[in-house]
Amino acid sequence: MSRPREPRGPRPGGKPGRPPAYQQRSEHSEARELMRPPLPRSAVVAWERARQSRELINPGLLFDRYVPRRAVEDERDRAAPRRDHLESVCGAVARLAAHELARAYHARWEAMVRAAGAEPWTMRTHTRLVTGLGRGGPLEVGFRFDRLGVPVLPGSGVKGVARAYAELVEGRDETDSDFLAVFGRAPRAGESQEVAQAGQLVFFDAIPVEGLRLELDVMTPHYPDYYQGTQPPTPWQNPVPITFLTVAPGASFAFAVGLRLGVTDPDRRLRALAEGWLRRGLAELGFGAKTTSGYGRFADITGEVQR
Repeated sequence: MSRPREPRGPRPGGKPGRPPAYQQRSEHSEARELMRPPLPRSAVVAWERARQSRELINPGLLFDRYVPRRAVEDERDRAAPRRDHLESVCGAVARLAAHELARAYHARWEAMVRAAGAEPWTMRTHTRLVTGLGRGGPLEVGFRFDRLGVPVLPGSGVKGVARAYAELVEGRDETDSDFLAVFGRAPRAGESQEVAQAGQLVFFDAIPVEGLRLELDVMTPHYPDYYQGTQPPTPWQNPVPITFLTVAPGASFAFAVGLRLGVTDPDRRLRALAEGWLRRGLAELGFGAKTTSGYGRFADITGEVQR
């Protein structure tokens, strides 16, 4: 004789019984949804298929658009999903760096900069490098990829390093004709736009050429409520570790400084001057975020770090 089925729901005496099957299914469905990015179903299916087959994926899209909801929305446990997602981005970058598309990308970049009269050179990261940290995004801290998913150092930032070295170390300013020719000038307060002058040189985006590898790093703000503007920096606040992406030491980047259209530099004097400022600035000042903590320092071609 078969035993009667155990009733579901609360038992006599207040003890809970087994949850209904639809509730179990609902909890499982919710957990699966939290592990998926908040995108249309067709996009999620295509993404999961590509991820499982380890196909070549654009790391920039993966970082910005395919973040699992759990890594963003679930306040109870965001550390592990966040770390898992960033590790998948690191894997996507490693596959892209080893693919023939990376070599074609570099060849196209080199042809472009040489057409502008540039002589590219390479420098190697001596410490971890952070680029685009303040860019924001679904994970609160950003990272700089171009449209093809390649980690790049934007030309505006490269130019800024060269200018900072010329100003801070060599004491140059806009009264110096060479400084003005390289960087140009913007009108000051009260000046007309007619005094604006474009620099005669172009600082191109720097791209990785070999040894590219991303690593995870952690920073721990000890006053999270203070940084959010809700509390003073009191010692009883709970530190919250934040995992973020960095370029690992030993990655070689190619740099180039070319001529603006219509500009001539027959003896390469201006380009050599700008390249020298940039080389020394990358080694002594660093590039990107957290340079005061030692990030973003480059070694020269011989592998030595300038002091």
